[in-house]
Amino acid sequence: MRYLFRVLAALVIFVYGSSVIKAQEAPAYAITNVTIHHSDGSESKSSSIVWRDGVIEAVGKRVTIPFDAFTIDGGDSLHLYPGLIDGLATWGSPAPPKEYKSLPEPGNPPYDRAGVQPERKPSELLESDDKEFEAAMKAGFTTAVLGVEGNMLPGQVETFFISPEETKMGLYGEVLGLEGSFETAPGGWSSGAYPSTLMGVMAKFRQTMYEARALQTHIQYHSTNPEMPAPNRSEVLEALFPLLNNTKPIYFKVDSKENIDLLLKLQDEFGFDAVIVSGKEAYARADVLKKRGIPVLASIDIDDAPKWYTDQKKKKKDDDAKEEEITDEEKQYREKQLEAWKAEVTNIKSMMESGIQVGYSSHGLALKDYSKKLEVIMDEGELKEEDLLEIMTINTAKIIGLDRVFGSLEKGKNASFTLVNKPIYEKKATVLKSVSNGTIYEF
Repeated sequence: MRYLFRVLAALVIFVYGSSVIKAQEAPAYAITNVTIHHSDGSESKSSSIVWRDGVIEAVGKRVTIPFDAFTIDGGDSLHLYPGLIDGLATWGSPAPPKEYKSLPEPGNPPYDRAGVQPERKPSELLESDDKEFEAAMKAGFTTAVLGVEGNMLPGQVETFFISPEETKMGLYGEVLGLEGSFETAPGGWSSGAYPSTLMGVMAKFRQTMYEARALQTHIQYHSTNPEMPAPNRSEVLEALFPLLNNTKPIYFKVDSKENIDLLLKLQDEFGFDAVIVSGKEAYARADVLKKRGIPVLASIDIDDAPKWYTDQKKKKKDDDAKEEEITDEEKQYREKQLEAWKAEVTNIKSMMESGIQVGYSSHGLALKDYSKKLEVIMDEGELKEEDLLEIMTINTAKIIGLDRVFGSLEKGKNASFTLVNKPIYEKKATVLKSVSNGTIYEF
């Protein structure tokens, strides 16, 4: 019987071009004789993991493999990691229009042209043929919080199991919150609309929130006083009720310390919970973010190092290279430039040392640049592999409120993890198999 299960499970079908194959269903699965890397940085060699129906049954050195399990033997040379989690990505989001028509009243545009679309859900709009899903899995990601591309209030955010096939069907749980940013309304100089400036966005955000509060009050009064005129319902404004009532946070994409201050002003006015996304200058507001308990889903999409600095590092490896002669003015300029770049590169480390809860978001990052940016973060950003693993797994799971399910390899947690030929943050590490919600994908 066990042999029969192994034969059935060994059959595969192509599900995404010719680069990904998916194992057929079996009652249970096991991966044995691998080095298991835990989210806290600890390792367990010659270990095994067993899962059934998408849930981990056992993990560790002394694990009994069920008779009905399809077993993969790692041969003591492979490495198994908890699935990485992207705290906010827009993979699969429909692209915004390339052109916009001129409006008769650009100062009073409809909600969508103003960039106010909080009613939109990724699960209703997701385009699952986006190549980024497969690329993310090959980078070790198994779970992602997905949003929608847009402007000031582009939509809601939801959690998905990643797969190279129908990611849309991998929706997990309820809406986590709303997206926000200080992006102005779309359109060019001839087809733009209000708000077209940062202060305009602040004003429009406040106006929309007060409109939502007025509608909510009207609905509440009408429910107990039916003789009142019925309210004009609005899908857009009602999508903001969870933010008004502080039952869902806003995942706000913001980088500069000045714009972080503006977000804090909005928080003071409306009392919502916030999660900062990207936060490249969050280190400069570390004290207030810690005091308010605002976590950061940090981006690693850092700017390139100054060219003179990279050239200088290359010359240091060349014993015969002559030292460059520069003026005092140029020297001072370079010192300030390098100081600013170093602050960006060490942003994550600085936040962690300040006690801020730091997770990960791919905001602004093309996955083709992921490995290169990781290398810089480790070389120049003072982060160790165990720091990155914790940030991209359990820390992110805690920030999105799903650490009971994701983020670590424990009995009873979701079976989402990755099998790699070498430590995952090393150069030329290759993902061999990805397990997302218990389903095995091979590359």
